[in-house]
Amino acid sequence: MSFPTESQSGISGQRLRVLMVGNDSAETERMAAVLKRTGYALSFDTADQLEAFRERLLHCEYDVVICDHAFGASTALEALEVLRETQKDVPFIVVTTVLGDEAAVDYIKAGAADYVLKHRIERMPVAVGQALRERATRDEVARLRGVIAAGKREWERTFDSVPDPVLLLDHEGRVRRANRAAIETLQKTFAQVIGRPCHEVLHGQDHPCAGCPHAEALECGQLRRGDILNARADKIFDAACTPLRDSSGQLSGFVVVLRDVTERRRAEEALRNSEAQYRLLFEDNPQPMWVFDRVSLAFLAVNDAAVAHYGYSREEFLQMNLKDIRPPQDARPLLDHLAESRSGIQMAGEWRHRRKDGSILDVIITQHPITFAGKSAMLGLAADITDRKILEQQLLQGQKMEGIGRLAAGIAHDFNNLLTVISGRCALLCDKLEPGGRMRNSVEEIMKAADRAAALTRQLLAFSRQQILQPQILDLNVIVAGMGKLLRRLLREDIELVTICGNELGRIKTDPSQIEQVIMNLAVNARDAMPQGGKLTLETSNVNLDPAYAETRYHVSSGPYILLAVSDTGIGMDEATKPHIFEPFFTTKERGKGTGLGLATVYGIVKQSGGYIWVYSEPGHGATFKIYFPRADDPAVVIADSARQHHIFSRGKETVLVVEDEPSLRSIVVEILQSSGYHVLEASNGADALDVASKEGHAIHLLMTDIVMPGIGGRELAERLSVLYPKMKILFTSGYTDDVVIRHAMLGAGAVFLQKPFSPETVSRKVREVLDAG
Repeated sequence: MSFPTESQSGISGQRLRVLMVGNDSAETERMAAVLKRTGYALSFDTADQLEAFRERLLHCEYDVVICDHAFGASTALEALEVLRETQKDVPFIVVTTVLGDEAAVDYIKAGAADYVLKHRIERMPVAVGQALRERATRDEVARLRGVIAAGKREWERTFDSVPDPVLLLDHEGRVRRANRAAIETLQKTFAQVIGRPCHEVLHGQDHPCAGCPHAEALECGQLRRGDILNARADKIFDAACTPLRDSSGQLSGFVVVLRDVTERRRAEEALRNSEAQYRLLFEDNPQPMWVFDRVSLAFLAVNDAAVAHYGYSREEFLQMNLKDIRPPQDARPLLDHLAESRSGIQMAGEWRHRRKDGSILDVIITQHPITFAGKSAMLGLAADITDRKILEQQLLQGQKMEGIGRLAAGIAHDFNNLLTVISGRCALLCDKLEPGGRMRNSVEEIMKAADRAAALTRQLLAFSRQQILQPQILDLNVIVAGMGKLLRRLLREDIELVTICGNELGRIKTDPSQIEQVIMNLAVNARDAMPQGGKLTLETSNVNLDPAYAETRYHVSSGPYILLAVSDTGIGMDEATKPHIFEPFFTTKERGKGTGLGLATVYGIVKQSGGYIWVYSEPGHGATFKIYFPRADDPAVVIADSARQHHIFSRGKETVLVVEDEPSLRSIVVEILQSSGYHVLEASNGADALDVASKEGHAIHLLMTDIVMPGIGGRELAERLSVLYPKMKILFTSGYTDDVVIRHAMLGAGAVFLQKPFSPETVSRKVREVLDAG
C-alpha cells in the first residue's frame, strides 16, 4: 500500500504541534520523521507517565495526541479518560504493535480518532490528516449551530419587541406565532391564540368570513389591507396581511400586522354623521388636519392647528396644494403614492414638510379617502416627529461614541503594558550611564517619548470613561475661581477672560483634577478658535432639566443640575463639523497643530462623571459648550494641597512575591525591587504563585499581583495566600481600567491599586508605602 507524498498531501509547511505519549524514544523520533517527511512543520512534546500527560494537557495546546497502547504503568484508554476530563477537543491516535477488532472498537468508543499499527507507521500522516479534518468539521458545525441559534434568538427578540400586534399564520390561516403586543391587544393568552384559526382570533367569529384581508390575500397571493371588526372584543383593527412564500415560491403562510383603530374609526363615523362632531374632531383637533382634492391636490379645508403649526393663514392654505408644503428637493413621487389608495383604505407614511418660514418638519401623515363637498378627497392628519428624528440621530451618535470608546480603551490597555517595560528599562539603563553622555541622552529621549505616549493613553482612557477617578463633593465656583491665574497665563493678551459664578451654587461630585482638565482643555480649544483675539466666558449656574426638555435629548434624566458654560467669540463650527468634534484624533487644525484628543478627553470625563455635554455653534458666531453635572446635596470638601510632601522610603529588605503573566513586565519589576534591596520571589500565574509560596521557608511580607490573569485571578490568589500569611500586605496592579476591575469584582473597599504604566520610582515608592502602612 502506498501513502501520500508531500506534494500529494497539500500540507507542506502546515504547523503541527503534537504530544507524543510513550516510553520508546526511538519510536517517537521515527513517527516524527514520518510526519516531517510528509510536509508538516512539526513540533512535539513527550510524556512517559500518565501524570506527565495530564500536566502537558493542562498547560499546553496541541493539535494531535499520539499515544502508545501501553506506557509506564498506564494504557491509552486511561489517557483517553484524562483527555475527556480536560474537556479539550484534541484528536487522539493510538499506536500499537497488534490490535484486535474488539480492542479497536473499545478505543473508538472511548473517543480515539484512529489507531496505527507500528509495523505500518507510514500510515500515520494519513491518520493525522483525517483526524485534523474531522476536528475542523466539528468546529465548523459547532460554529454554524451557534450562528443559527443566535440568529433565531435575535429574530425572536425582534419579533417580540415590535410595538404593533403581529401574527404569523400558516397557509390554512391558523396562528403559528404571536408577539406580546398581539396578546395584550387581543386580551388573550398565548394558549388561546396559538393554533386557533384567523376568524376566531381576529374576527371573534366561529366560522370563516369573506372580505377580510387574509381571505383576499389568500385569493390573490398579494398584500391586502383593510379593517377587521372583532365583535367579541368590540374592536376594529386596521390589518395588513402579507403572503409568505418558501424557497420554491409556494405559499407557506401570512404575516398580519394589526393596529387598533377603534377610536379613530368611530370618530370618523361621528364626523360623517354630525356637523357638530366634525367641528370638534376637525377644527379643535390639536394635531394639524386638512382635506385636499385627490385630483388637483388643492387644499379644501384646514384646521386651526395646521394654521398655527405651519405658519400659513387659512386663506393662504386654501390657495395652495399639497405639493406647495413639500421641500423642493424632496422628489418622492407623491402622485404615485396617492394612486395606491382605494376606497375605505387608510394610508400612513413619513414625509418632509416645509413651514412658511422655510424650516423643515418630519411628519407622519395618516390619510383616509372621503367625499367632501361632492368631491373625491382625502382627509389627512399630520403628527410632527421632528424631535423624534433628532433623538434618533442623537442615539446613533451616542452608539458611535460608545464603540469608539471601547476601541480606545482596548488600545490604551495594550499600550500600558508596553510602556511600563519601555519606561522601566530606560530608567534602569540611565542609572548605569554617565550623565551627559550621548548614550544617556538618547535613552532619556526614549523616556520622554514613552512619557508622551503614556499621556496619550491617559487621554484615551478619559475619552472611553475607563480611567480611575477619585470623586469628591466640590463647589464648582471654587474650582473656576482657583483656575483664573492658570487660564490667564494659558491665554494670549488679546483674549479677555470673564467668569460669572452663580449665586448659592449647588455642589457636584467629581474628581477635582479631572474637572480642572475639562476647563483647561475647553479654554485651549477656545483660544485656538480666536486667532484674532476675543472673549472667553466661564459661567456657572443652578438649572433644572424638566421632563419635557429631557425627552428631547438622548439618555438624559430630568432633575437638578449644575451648569458650566464655556463660551468664546471665535470662528465657530458648521453643521458638518459638530457631530465629530468629540471623536478621538478628529481636529480641524493644521497638521502638527493638535492631537485631536482635547475635546475627546472632555467628553469622556463629563460622561464618566454622570454629566452631559452639548455644543452650540455657528460659523462666525463662536461656540458655547454647556456641561450639566448632577447636583449633589452633600457639603463640599476642602481640596487638599496637591503639592504636599510625602515621606518616601524606596528601599527595604522584606520578601516580596511578584505575580505577573507578562514575562517582560515581570522581569523588570523583579529587577527594580531587587535593586532596591528586597528579597524577591516571582511567579507567572496564580497556580505558580501558590506553589512558590508553599515552598518559601520565611514570611512573605508583600504580594504584588496582576488582577486579571488566566486561571486563578489576583483577588482569589490574595485571599488564598492570606490564609498562609495573615500579615502579608497586598498590592494589586493592572493595565485594565476600573470598568473591567469592577465588572470582575476584583477589588474590595480599601484595596491598594497601582495602575500601569508605572515607572521604577513609582513601583519602589508604592511598595514602600504599602509595607509601611498600618
